Amino acid sequence: MIMNFNNKYDRNNWIKFLEQNFLPEDYNKENEEIEIDFQSNQIDKNVAYLGNSKSLNLKVYEMHHESENDPRIGLSRDAFKFIDHQKVKNALILFISKNSDNYRFSLITREIKLDGKKVTTEYTNPKRFSYFVGPDAKKHTIEQYLIKKGRIKDENDLKDSFSVEIVNKEFYNRIAELFTELVGGERKIGNKNRTFDALLKLPGTNEHSVMQEFAVRLIGRIVFCWFLKKKKSKNGIPLIPENVLSVEAVKHNYYHNVLELLFFEVMNTPIDNRNDLVKNKEVFKNIPFLNGGLFDPKLHEDYYNYSDSQKKFQPSYNLKIPDKWFINFFKVLNLYNFTIDENTSIDIDLSVDPEMLGRIFENLLAEINPETQETARKSTGSFYTPRPIVEYMVDESLIQYLVTKTSSIEESKIRKLLDYTVEKSELSKAENLEICDALDEIKIID
Repeated sequence: MIMNFNNKYDRNNWIKFLEQNFLPEDYNKENEEIEIDFQSNQIDKNVAYLGNSKSLNLKVYEMHHESENDPRIGLSRDAFKFIDHQKVKNALILFISKNSDNYRFSLITREIKLDGKKVTTEYTNPKRFSYFVGPDAKKHTIEQYLIKKGRIKDENDLKDSFSVEIVNKEFYNRIAELFTELVGGERKIGNKNRTFDALLKLPGTNEHSVMQEFAVRLIGRIVFCWFLKKKKSKNGIPLIPENVLSVEAVKHNYYHNVLELLFFEVMNTPIDNRNDLVKNKEVFKNIPFLNGGLFDPKLHEDYYNYSDSQKKFQPSYNLKIPDKWFINFFKVLNLYNFTIDENTSIDIDLSVDPEMLGRIFENLLAEINPETQETARKSTGSFYTPRPIVEYMVDESLIQYLVTKTSSIEESKIRKLLDYTVEKSELSKAENLEICDALDEIKIID
């Protein structure tokens, strides 16, 4: 069966896809309504049971919820509670919104709980991995991992089909290839090494490391702005419109005519201080001031010439980047779903999230100066820390702070406050107030 993941949800089509294309041949269709036996804040009381695969220790369900924006943690928590009551280890769940044609196809996994060295019948450490599906979804990733791979072979293969790390690696490899096309050099693509002539022309230098550093900043700035296209104002207007950043927006001399203005006259300048050239362009009207240093032009780095008479940086038109490179770059970005909601340790969207910016910066910087085996990230201290480590560091620091500041509250109670799977704390009203007072006094240096 040919599955179109941009169509609205259709149960019969999904059952055919699971039976004929995706799950092992031992998939057994079912059609049963299960009434949940707990109070849910997110999902409907009746859940559809669609089938099972014994070889994968897997059951398939369909859940409905009210929210258009998919409250991810709340839905995950209720789904974890449901499969716990059903004593299921692995579950595929279709989360269908009543207010949107878009929906999610999720894998929920749990690990077997160990009691000492003994294996129990209980499960722990639930996680939800989700594909965004429907009319607004980019279907490249889901087709790549749910169709082209063929039928699932075993539990490990099932988890690989929902692996955000595999998606991130593929995305980064595509970005890295475009990076090498821009600055020139050799890169392994598949099983072959390819050599590229540099497309980027910088005034006054052809030093490779300088070109690489420029390209890292350029790619980082573009990807940051691509996320801003996903962010909308209160009036539903994207912070950066399509006619500024898209394949269709690329016209003659795109870098100088659009991106330089976007980066150095719009993103790094408060609205009231922008020059008339920018103020008179409708496309820049609603783009906010969001610099934080990322869009500061740097003399001899972004190749702006400083004008003493105008007291400002001015573009150097000897800097050249072919429009075709931007078209190819945007085509790659268009293949993937981008989300502005960062993943958590229990709820992972198989989309490109803001954490990818850190991965891009660190990995591309690591490619600079290979002759001396030194990297730009080492000299600048630009090391990306993976999310699980960051979460552990923050959680443990916060727990120890609260334990110290609230000596009368047990550590186990405080730990439950930071557990995504725990919906309600065991704190009394007095303990809640004590926690709030402690948080009012906390000082954090990042």
